[in-house]
Amino acid sequence: MRKRRRVQRGFDEGWKYALQVFLPECLLLLFPSLHAQIDWSQPVVFLRTELHRLAPSQLRRGIRSVDVLVQVHFRDGKARVVLLHIEIQAQRDPNFPLRMFVYFYRIFDANDFPELISLAILADDDPDWRPSVFERQLAGCNLRFEFPTVKLLDFDEAELEQSENPFALVVLAHLRALKSRGRPELTLREKIALIRAMQSKGYTPEQVTELYKVVDYFMALPQEYEKRFKEFVREIEEQSEWPLTSLELLALEEGFEEGFEKGLQQGLQQGLQQGLDAGRRESLVLLTRRALRTRFGDAALALEQKLAQVPALETLEELALIATQVASLDEFTRALDSAIRQAQERN
Repeated sequence: MRKRRRVQRGFDEGWKYALQVFLPECLLLLFPSLHAQIDWSQPVVFLRTELHRLAPSQLRRGIRSVDVLVQVHFRDGKARVVLLHIEIQAQRDPNFPLRMFVYFYRIFDANDFPELISLAILADDDPDWRPSVFERQLAGCNLRFEFPTVKLLDFDEAELEQSENPFALVVLAHLRALKSRGRPELTLREKIALIRAMQSKGYTPEQVTELYKVVDYFMALPQEYEKRFKEFVREIEEQSEWPLTSLELLALEEGFEEGFEKGLQQGLQQGLQQGLDAGRRESLVLLTRRALRTRFGDAALALEQKLAQVPALETLEELALIATQVASLDEFTRALDSAIRQAQERN
């Protein structure tokens, strides 16, 4: 059977994801004075990062989008909003100050000259590289653009381990990934250690799920090591009341592809669409049951017959997602009963 190809993920994707789900925690840890100025009771809006309002010839020069652009409100009582531009730089680049300035003026121009703050997170492995200024001077025309930076290598790993801020684990994961890069056995050990650290912190289920995804971004493993890691996570999920991680979402995706393959084979004999639907239904029922059993134990097995009564594939997809989110088996049972009842009423 054709195996699902996992998309190669890395620091850039992981950091962008982490900033979207942990923005307040990020600024509290990395830029605490700025965090104190933001009114977190007001909506935080993530904006599109593509940079427009420039001639097409300029856009083709390679600077097309920023990492994170977000709109926030300040606490100073003024009727205004502020744009925050955050750039994550994972390798040394002599042109980085220039890029920060270019990003700044493009955002400034494209958004009708807002109040704008540009921040840089230096995530590289060179302790001596600390750009923070872009400057030009010629014939009395002077330009100096300064931007706040934070160097991740400056953080003490022992202090990060003790911190209750979930973003401390994001930084710790990044630092451990830097140290173990190119050594999969060490990466596996560090990845397992981070998951154990997550267990001991008392994070909310939502935080656990999001942190797991970030760690998985930072510490992608070769297939044979990834299989060992999955087995480890399965074990701790089965032995505790831990929330589901992205492994279950991955399982749903893999299961759908397996169902597609199976349905395709059946379709050669009994009609393509009918076969596809049959394989898809079987995979959804199986994976919903797996999710429930992982979270709530063998008591979930009693629901298999009820799941088979759900006629609509769209409803089964919704139930598969609900299975990863509900707080109890009773809550899922009520959702399942409601879906069956609605289907019966329609018929």
